[in-house]
Amino acid sequence: MTNPFVKRTYVLIAGAWHGGWVWRDIIPALRALGHEVSAPTLSGLGERRDGAHDDIDLSTHIDDVIAHLDMEGLQEVTLVGWSYGGMVISGVAERLPERITGMIYLDAMVPEDGKALVDYLPIESREALIELTRDGSSIPPMPLERFGVHQPELIEFLTPRLTAQPWRTFFEPVRCGPLAEHIAVGYIRCSGYDAPHFQETYARMQLRPGVSTAQIATGHMCMLSEPQRTTELLANLL
Repeated sequence: MTNPFVKRTYVLIAGAWHGGWVWRDIIPALRALGHEVSAPTLSGLGERRDGAHDDIDLSTHIDDVIAHLDMEGLQEVTLVGWSYGGMVISGVAERLPERITGMIYLDAMVPEDGKALVDYLPIESREALIELTRDGSSIPPMPLERFGVHQPELIEFLTPRLTAQPWRTFFEPVRCGPLAEHIAVGYIRCSGYDAPHFQETYARMQLRPGVSTAQIATGHMCMLSEPQRTTELLANLL
Protein backbone atom coordinates (compact mmCIF):
# COMPACT_ATOMS: atom_id res chain seq x y z
CA MET A 1 0.00 0.00 0.00
CA THR A 2 1.42 3.38 -1.01
CA ASN A 3 1.33 6.15 1.56
CA PRO A 4 -0.44 9.33 0.41
CA PHE A 5 1.88 12.17 -0.51
CA VAL A 6 2.52 14.65 2.28
CA LYS A 7 4.01 17.97 1.22
CA ARG A 8 6.68 19.03 3.67
CA THR A 9 8.66 22.17 4.33
CA TYR A 10 12.32 21.20 4.70
CA VAL A 11 15.00 23.45 6.14
CA LEU A 12 18.42 21.88 5.56
CA ILE A 13 21.26 22.80 7.91
CA ALA A 14 24.81 21.96 6.90
CA GLY A 15 27.63 20.85 9.14
CA ALA A 16 30.82 22.60 10.16
CA TRP A 17 32.89 24.29 7.43
CA HIS A 18 30.05 24.04 4.90
CA GLY A 19 27.26 26.30 3.71
CA GLY A 20 23.86 25.84 2.13
CA TRP A 21 25.70 25.12 -1.12
CA VAL A 22 26.42 21.56 0.03
CA TRP A 23 22.75 20.67 -0.63
CA ARG A 24 23.06 21.50 -4.35
CA ASP A 25 21.66 18.11 -5.46
CA ILE A 26 19.11 17.62 -2.68
CA ILE A 27 17.25 20.92 -2.99
CA PRO A 28 16.06 20.42 -6.60
CA ALA A 29 15.39 16.73 -6.00
CA LEU A 30 13.08 17.38 -3.04
CA ARG A 31 11.39 20.24 -4.87
CA ALA A 32 10.78 17.96 -7.83
CA LEU A 33 8.84 15.71 -5.44
CA GLY A 34 6.61 18.65 -4.50
CA HIS A 35 8.23 19.77 -1.26
CA GLU A 36 9.24 23.26 -0.14
CA VAL A 37 12.98 23.41 0.57
CA SER A 38 15.47 25.98 1.80
CA ALA A 39 19.06 25.73 3.03
CA PRO A 40 20.28 28.83 4.85
CA THR A 41 24.01 29.32 5.26
CA LEU A 42 25.05 30.01 8.85
CA SER A 43 27.02 33.06 9.99
CA GLY A 44 30.71 33.10 9.08
CA LEU A 45 30.47 30.23 6.61
CA GLY A 46 30.10 29.79 2.86
CA GLU A 47 28.98 32.95 1.11
CA ARG A 48 28.73 34.60 4.55
CA ARG A 49 32.41 34.08 5.31
CA ASP A 50 33.20 37.79 5.01
CA GLY A 51 31.01 38.36 8.05
CA ALA A 52 33.03 36.03 10.26
CA HIS A 53 33.96 37.43 13.67
CA ASP A 54 35.14 36.12 17.01
CA ASP A 55 31.76 36.32 18.72
CA ILE A 56 29.97 33.80 16.47
CA ASP A 57 28.88 30.83 18.57
CA LEU A 58 26.27 28.08 18.56
CA SER A 59 23.59 30.52 19.70
CA THR A 60 24.39 32.70 16.68
CA HIS A 61 23.72 29.78 14.37
CA ILE A 62 20.51 28.86 16.18
CA ASP A 63 19.44 32.49 15.83
CA ASP A 64 20.27 32.32 12.10
CA VAL A 65 17.84 29.46 11.56
CA ILE A 66 15.11 31.06 13.67
CA ALA A 67 15.50 34.30 11.70
CA HIS A 68 15.21 32.30 8.48
CA LEU A 69 11.98 30.68 9.65
CA ASP A 70 10.62 34.08 10.66
CA MET A 71 11.61 35.94 7.49
CA GLU A 72 10.27 33.18 5.22
CA GLY A 73 7.14 32.70 7.34
CA LEU A 74 7.77 28.97 7.62
CA GLN A 75 5.46 26.77 9.69
CA GLU A 76 5.24 22.99 10.20
CA VAL A 77 8.92 22.65 9.36
CA THR A 78 10.99 19.49 9.03
CA LEU A 79 14.50 20.39 10.15
CA VAL A 80 17.39 18.38 8.71
CA GLY A 81 20.70 18.73 10.53
CA TRP A 82 23.83 17.18 9.10
CA SER A 83 26.83 16.55 11.39
CA TYR A 84 27.34 19.74 13.49
CA GLY A 85 23.93 20.79 12.16
CA GLY A 86 22.41 18.38 14.67
CA MET A 87 23.53 20.72 17.43
CA VAL A 88 21.85 23.63 15.68
CA ILE A 89 18.48 22.01 14.98
CA SER A 90 18.31 20.71 18.55
CA GLY A 91 18.63 24.28 19.78
CA VAL A 92 16.03 25.53 17.31
CA ALA A 93 13.49 22.90 18.37
CA GLU A 94 14.01 23.86 22.00
CA ARG A 95 13.11 27.48 21.28
CA LEU A 96 10.42 27.06 18.61
CA PRO A 97 8.77 23.66 19.14
CA GLU A 98 5.42 24.94 17.86
CA ARG A 99 6.93 25.60 14.42
CA ILE A 100 8.61 22.19 14.05
CA THR A 101 6.89 18.95 13.02
CA GLY A 102 9.92 16.82 12.13
CA MET A 103 13.62 16.46 12.91
CA ILE A 104 15.99 14.39 10.80
CA TYR A 105 19.53 13.96 12.09
CA LEU A 106 21.71 13.15 9.08
CA ASP A 107 24.87 11.46 10.38
CA ALA A 108 24.67 14.11 13.05
CA MET A 109 25.17 15.03 16.66
CA VAL A 110 22.13 14.43 18.86
CA PRO A 111 23.25 16.41 21.89
CA GLU A 112 22.27 16.25 25.51
CA ASP A 113 21.26 19.42 27.31
CA GLY A 114 24.29 21.37 28.49
CA LYS A 115 26.77 19.60 26.21
CA ALA A 116 28.96 21.22 23.57
CA LEU A 117 30.17 19.54 20.39
CA VAL A 118 33.69 19.35 21.80
CA ASP A 119 32.37 17.19 24.66
CA TYR A 120 31.66 14.40 22.19
CA LEU A 121 35.13 14.30 20.66
CA PRO A 122 37.86 11.84 21.67
CA ILE A 123 40.06 13.31 24.39
CA GLU A 124 43.02 13.74 22.03
CA SER A 125 40.92 15.71 19.52
CA ARG A 126 39.37 17.76 22.29
CA GLU A 127 42.75 18.73 23.71
CA ALA A 128 44.07 19.58 20.25
CA LEU A 129 41.09 21.87 19.62
CA ILE A 130 41.52 23.59 22.97
CA GLU A 131 45.16 24.29 22.15
CA LEU A 132 44.37 25.39 18.59
CA THR A 133 41.69 27.86 19.64
CA ARG A 134 43.44 29.21 22.72
CA ASP A 135 44.26 32.42 20.82
CA GLY A 136 40.80 32.67 19.24
CA SER A 137 41.75 31.01 15.98
CA SER A 138 39.00 29.56 13.81
CA ILE A 139 38.95 25.81 13.22
CA PRO A 140 40.29 24.77 9.79
CA PRO A 141 38.37 22.19 7.74
CA MET A 142 39.10 18.52 8.25
CA PRO A 143 40.78 16.73 5.32
CA LEU A 144 38.10 15.51 2.92
CA GLU A 145 39.54 12.01 3.04
CA ARG A 146 38.48 11.84 6.69
CA PHE A 147 34.89 12.31 5.54
CA GLY A 148 35.24 9.44 3.09
CA VAL A 149 35.46 11.72 0.06
CA HIS A 150 37.80 10.34 -2.59
CA GLN A 151 36.05 11.17 -5.87
CA PRO A 152 38.13 13.75 -7.79
CA GLU A 153 35.05 15.65 -8.98
CA LEU A 154 33.75 16.05 -5.41
CA ILE A 155 37.16 17.11 -4.10
CA GLU A 156 37.31 19.71 -6.88
CA PHE A 157 33.83 20.98 -5.98
CA LEU A 158 34.33 21.03 -2.22
CA THR A 159 37.86 22.30 -1.72
CA PRO A 160 37.42 25.97 -2.72
CA ARG A 161 34.10 26.25 -0.87
CA LEU A 162 35.12 25.05 2.58
CA THR A 163 35.59 27.77 5.19
CA ALA A 164 37.08 27.84 8.67
CA GLN A 165 34.58 27.21 11.47
CA PRO A 166 34.08 29.90 14.13
CA TRP A 167 35.65 28.29 17.19
CA ARG A 168 32.98 29.18 19.73
CA THR A 169 30.41 27.08 17.86
CA PHE A 170 32.20 23.93 19.02
CA PHE A 171 32.56 25.06 22.62
CA GLU A 172 29.19 26.59 23.57
CA PRO A 173 26.83 24.12 25.32
CA VAL A 174 23.43 23.65 23.72
CA ARG A 175 20.17 24.09 25.58
CA CYS A 176 17.73 21.36 24.59
CA GLY A 177 15.24 19.46 26.70
CA PRO A 178 13.09 16.52 25.59
CA LEU A 179 11.44 17.14 22.23
CA ALA A 180 7.76 18.02 22.13
CA GLU A 181 5.64 14.91 21.59
CA HIS A 182 4.27 16.07 18.24
CA ILE A 183 7.74 16.24 16.64
CA ALA A 184 8.64 13.18 14.56
CA VAL A 185 12.30 12.17 14.75
CA GLY A 186 14.57 10.26 12.40
CA TYR A 187 18.26 9.40 12.22
CA ILE A 188 20.23 8.50 9.09
CA ARG A 189 23.68 6.96 9.48
CA CYS A 190 26.36 7.06 6.78
CA SER A 191 27.93 3.67 7.40
CA GLY A 192 30.98 4.36 5.22
CA TYR A 193 32.17 7.09 7.58
CA ASP A 194 34.39 5.76 10.35
CA ALA A 195 33.09 7.81 13.27
CA PRO A 196 32.51 5.85 16.49
CA HIS A 197 30.44 8.61 18.07
CA PHE A 198 27.98 8.69 15.17
CA GLN A 199 27.78 4.90 15.18
CA GLU A 200 27.05 4.93 18.91
CA THR A 201 24.45 7.64 18.39
CA TYR A 202 22.80 5.62 15.63
CA ALA A 203 22.64 2.54 17.86
CA ARG A 204 21.15 4.63 20.66
CA MET A 205 18.56 6.18 18.36
CA GLN A 206 17.53 2.74 17.14
CA LEU A 207 16.49 1.94 20.70
CA ARG A 208 14.47 5.11 21.23
CA PRO A 209 10.72 4.51 20.88
CA GLY A 210 9.18 6.25 17.91
CA VAL A 211 12.46 7.15 16.17
CA SER A 212 12.80 6.12 12.52
CA THR A 213 16.30 5.08 11.47
CA ALA A 214 18.10 4.14 8.27
CA GLN A 215 21.61 3.73 6.87
CA ILE A 216 23.33 4.79 3.66
CA ALA A 217 26.40 2.82 2.57
CA THR A 218 28.56 5.83 1.78
CA GLY A 219 30.84 8.38 3.42
CA HIS A 220 29.84 11.34 5.57
CA MET A 221 28.96 13.54 2.57
CA CYS A 222 25.99 11.47 1.47
CA MET A 223 24.16 14.43 -0.06
CA LEU A 224 26.89 14.61 -2.70
CA SER A 225 28.03 10.99 -2.98
CA GLU A 226 24.55 9.40 -2.89
CA PRO A 227 22.07 12.21 -3.61
CA GLN A 228 19.27 9.98 -4.92
CA ARG A 229 19.28 7.69 -1.89
CA THR A 230 19.63 10.64 0.47
CA THR A 231 16.64 12.34 -1.14
CA GLU A 232 14.56 9.17 -0.89
CA LEU A 233 15.28 8.83 2.81
CA LEU A 234 14.65 12.48 3.61
CA ALA A 235 11.33 12.28 1.77
CA ASN A 236 10.13 9.01 3.29
CA LEU A 237 11.80 8.45 6.66
CA LEU A 238 9.21 10.22 8.82
